[in-house]
Amino acid sequence: MTDVKRTTHSRRVALHAVVALVACGQVLSVLELMHVPLWPPPLVLGAESVVVVTAMLLALRGGPEPDELGRWAAIGFGAWFVWGLLYFGAAHITDAPTARVFEDTILARLPLRPAFTPIYLGVHVFSVVPYCSLPEPRLLRRYLLGNLLIVSLSAVAWVTLPVRLDRPPLAAELPGFGAWLLRLVYAGDPVTNCFPSAHCSVAVYAAIGLRFTSRRLFLWGIATAVAICASTILTKQHYLADVAAGVVLAGLAAYAIARRR
Repeated sequence: MTDVKRTTHSRRVALHAVVALVACGQVLSVLELMHVPLWPPPLVLGAESVVVVTAMLLALRGGPEPDELGRWAAIGFGAWFVWGLLYFGAAHITDAPTARVFEDTILARLPLRPAFTPIYLGVHVFSVVPYCSLPEPRLLRRYLLGNLLIVSLSAVAWVTLPVRLDRPPLAAELPGFGAWLLRLVYAGDPVTNCFPSAHCSVAVYAAIGLRFTSRRLFLWGIATAVAICASTILTKQHYLADVAAGVVLAGLAAYAIARRR
């Protein structure tokens, strides 16, 4: 009697959902930078939800894949959860007033651009894209190992070498969807955990990981990682040194777990 292998659409559905979320943020940022008036935030979020649900339904039209790959979408969200625990856990035990500050003259000269906030926030789901698209379990295990290595080393640095970035004031009357999001970020995000920028490191590492997927997805991933790094600076979330250290950390992690022939 022939065994029938179980198949699933779960990872494909998750891939369409996370890509749609990141792409919506990119489109919203571009529209706001072009001074196109957007709807009030609740309506924007509602429209974004419709786009994501539509993308998930379209994903069901594709072919299923082995069940052993389907569980990796959930593992990706689990890795994201671990990142959050380490991030806020490190901030909780760090004394912000005694943390170091950098003299970043370049950052001081750059304008604050709240319109980039949707791109900046996209990293949290962008980091899940490789878990939903890498074609082999071995590649997925290696990607997970590198992902955990990045956030673990970053957490150690945040606790042992705390760095603080005092953000510029954001006017309450400043209009725009990006400004609305940035106020939420400033209200909930700790001012420490700066060096290195795990935000940028995870984004660059995800883009590198996508080289084993389709060329189109890989090129989009590279552009997305560059945009996330730029948005991190233009929303005044990190020093330039933080971003540079994060990019280096991503490269080292990718090299350390590189696929061996």
